[in-house]
Amino acid sequence: MQKRLHNIRTEGLENLTAELDQLRQLIVSHAQSAPIDMADQQLALTRLVPGLTMESWNKLSERFGLSDWLALDLDNSTYFNLANLQKIIEDLTHKSERDPLTGLYNKQAFEHKLSMELQRVERSNGQLSLAIIDLDDFKNVNDTYGHACGDEVIRTLADMLDASTRGYDHAARVGGEEFALLLPGAGPLRAKALMDRLCSMFADTLIKCSEAAIQCTFSAGVASLKGRSKATGKELFEVADKALYQAKNAGKNRVRVTRQLVEFEYDRSTMVHSNEKQFLFSGSK
Repeated sequence: MQKRLHNIRTEGLENLTAELDQLRQLIVSHAQSAPIDMADQQLALTRLVPGLTMESWNKLSERFGLSDWLALDLDNSTYFNLANLQKIIEDLTHKSERDPLTGLYNKQAFEHKLSMELQRVERSNGQLSLAIIDLDDFKNVNDTYGHACGDEVIRTLADMLDASTRGYDHAARVGGEEFALLLPGAGPLRAKALMDRLCSMFADTLIKCSEAAIQCTFSAGVASLKGRSKATGKELFEVADKALYQAKNAGKNRVRVTRQLVEFEYDRSTMVHSNEKQFLFSGSK
């Protein structure tokens, strides 16, 4: 931690404790799923907190039970050097994860997000939807109006995806004119409603190129799963891609949704069987 000339507000301190608590839970969860030999593996985690003094940290540590976290008091020079290094790392990470044209996640980063969400669904018996989006007749746009105009079409759709989704959704450009949208917690009905709205909005959008104003459309395929699924990201992509193929064949500028890929697999050993139900409700076997 480091000294600064001003104190951060209580809200900021509580945000920090929430972050530390989440990190602690993630570490415990990871240790349970992938135990390691503690004698061979050691790691120190560093988090810079502007404006937090050692005195404030001691009070915070006592209040929220954070005494197992090591805090170091930094002078201004050391803090700014570390903060500059952190910014460089963040910039490099951002560039490695983002598509340069649109600013959305690239395919590699998106696949990592998908893998993490699939693990969450498996643990929590939640829902997840994946939409694959492909611009219709995009080659004609490039051939007729030029690649600069094609780039503007791609950026317009990317901006719309970014602006029209929730903070915990994940949008990516996964190919030339192909996008993917990951919707945690959304079932097939909610996912289709969102994609239908985006499809209509994009079709009505006038895209201004250097020498023309054009309108474009896209088609989308949606795959959803629910429950403690063992599905892989590749399998979910394949199902969504088949739905996209159906949308293209049906005339483009539309959304198609597959049925849920994998339902929750109940442990039938804990279920009440019909003869047991009869006994419970009637008192006779």
